Amino acid sequence: MSDSDVGTNLSQLVTKLEKVEFRTDRDLYTYARILRAIGLELSMRVAMDADVVAAILSQYKGKWYTFGLQSKIRGKLVGAHLRAGASAAKALGLSGVKMYASFVRHFIQPEIEAERKAREGKGAKKPGFSIGDKPKGAAGRGDEAGGKVA
Repeated sequence: MSDSDVGTNLSQLVTKLEKVEFRTDRDLYTYARILRAIGLELSMRVAMDADVVAAILSQYKGKWYTFGLQSKIRGKLVGAHLRAGASAAKALGLSGVKMYASFVRHFIQPEIEAERKAREGKGAKKPGFSIGDKPKGAAGRGDEAGGKVA
């Protein structure tokens, strides 16, 4: 899946996320990428909406003796709740990336390590059963077949 396939439309991303079925490791990767894109998109939108809400509420006419400062402070407090939601959306996107990294660490890396060890083991000569001449480096008495008597 390329970056252009993920897109930036939130509803399309959610639709793609719903269609993912977990059958292969690529499905997990696709899920993580889409979830990350959703988290980033949602985080950006909610953070911008927090700024808009704070700006609109700060224009509200408050008490005449506070010169509008009270409304600005309250507007920022209201917008702060949306900012917390934006950071939660960022954490949502990050959870997808962490999920895939954990999958790689706990499932893929052990498989790669086991395959590497198996390849190393095939190249090394293991002592085995032989008849006649003894293999190089094998233990045995000197007067046995093929050995030199000193």
